[in-house]
Amino acid sequence: MSNIEKVYTGRRFNVLKVLYRINGSLHTGEVVDFGNAVAILPFTNDGKVIILRQYRVAIDKWIYEIPAGKVEEGESPEETAVREMIEETGYKPGRLIKLVSIYPSPGYSNEILHIFEARELTYIGARREKDELINVIVMDYNEALNRVLSEEVADSKTLVALLYYAYKHGIKLTF
Repeated sequence: MSNIEKVYTGRRFNVLKVLYRINGSLHTGEVVDFGNAVAILPFTNDGKVIILRQYRVAIDKWIYEIPAGKVEEGESPEETAVREMIEETGYKPGRLIKLVSIYPSPGYSNEILHIFEARELTYIGARREKDELINVIVMDYNEALNRVLSEEVADSKTLVALLYYAYKHGIKLTF
């Protein structure tokens, strides 16, 4: 990227106008400057999955998803995962296992999403932000996958986390 102009500054992200060259031709692109984020696939001590039913204003509906959030300045992805788990579910993970990092939308955003598995959970109480509408649901793994797939459009981070976990652990899925 050769020339970057910030055209919008927001609370959670910025929008950049980027001028760049490809094969000698000048092009303009717009980039949502989001940075790093985390998503967490939490398992209770009896092996069930914690899924959120969360209202999302961008799509004006409730959707099934796993806990997630933006990495704040000075935080590591692991610290963010612990903070977001407590904020959104009330559970503090005793152990985090890195599953995978992905670019959720590289066509317009520089976001890198680090997906973790959370184990050894201890309930300490949720500390939600005032604008979060969240219901915490505990269910079997296959039920969680089927709930996510039952949506007209599935939440990508949750689907990636559930499917990658199954792949990594050789789990045969039932739909």
